[in-house]
Amino acid sequence: MSAKALLPLLFCFMPSLAIAQGFAQLGQTSEGYALPDPATRFTFPDDHGSHPEFRIEWWYVTANLKDAEGTDYGIQWTLFRNALSPGGKPEEQAWMGHAAVSTPAGHLFAERLARGGIGQAGVTAEPFEAFIDEWRMAGPDLATVSVTAQSHEFRYDLELSSDAPFVPQGEDGYSVKSFVGQASHYYSQPFYTVTGTLSLPEGEVHVSGRAWLDREWYSQPLSSDQTGWDWVSLHLSDGEKLMGYRRPARAEGTYVFGPCIAAPG
Repeated sequence: MSAKALLPLLFCFMPSLAIAQGFAQLGQTSEGYALPDPATRFTFPDDHGSHPEFRIEWWYVTANLKDAEGTDYGIQWTLFRNALSPGGKPEEQAWMGHAAVSTPAGHLFAERLARGGIGQAGVTAEPFEAFIDEWRMAGPDLATVSVTAQSHEFRYDLELSSDAPFVPQGEDGYSVKSFVGQASHYYSQPFYTVTGTLSLPEGEVHVSGRAWLDREWYSQPLSSDQTGWDWVSLHLSDGEKLMGYRRPARAEGTYVFGPCIAAPG
């Protein structure tokens, strides 16, 4: 089956959508914040860092891993920044971290919350570091990073690396999210290779596999008619990558976007 044929099939089996509010306040106004500009082009390493003039931003890593016996594991590491008011002041930024591990025995997760401006959470572009409390994603640059998180039930210590270029999503990184124009700045690194260790209730496991990073920032909420947001990414066996999202609306219809990313070279 082709990558293009997979995307609509995947969305058919996605669960019903949650209301799009919560920490990211996706249903609220963007007045006073910077808005994505289709003329903007990414500048690295600067754009690996924070953009506090925008209301919402995240550094989002997922990985598919196996141990020496072929057992499957999954991890997620995410840092969210949410501005509490326009102006970009550090003390007006709220941060949330979410970490998770999926194993054959179940799903483990933990969260962290922090206020900006007190050294408890933040991001620097070069050398790269994103952190909240003791959780970190850090390295000389975003091409080579260590990712760590822990709770009372699990810990992971992973090394991610890729020599592939970052992938701008949408039109040169300007990613439209609705029929009426909501948009974000969005790029990915879907070509990380991973090695590391999971510390689980049943013991320590050495793993390797593949990881996907998404970087996104914007201020525009969902349109008033939209009810939520589904997102999926896949590593295909031929080296291609598939990403897709849908944002359903009561009247304007469901907005769907799904690029297929060619393997490097």
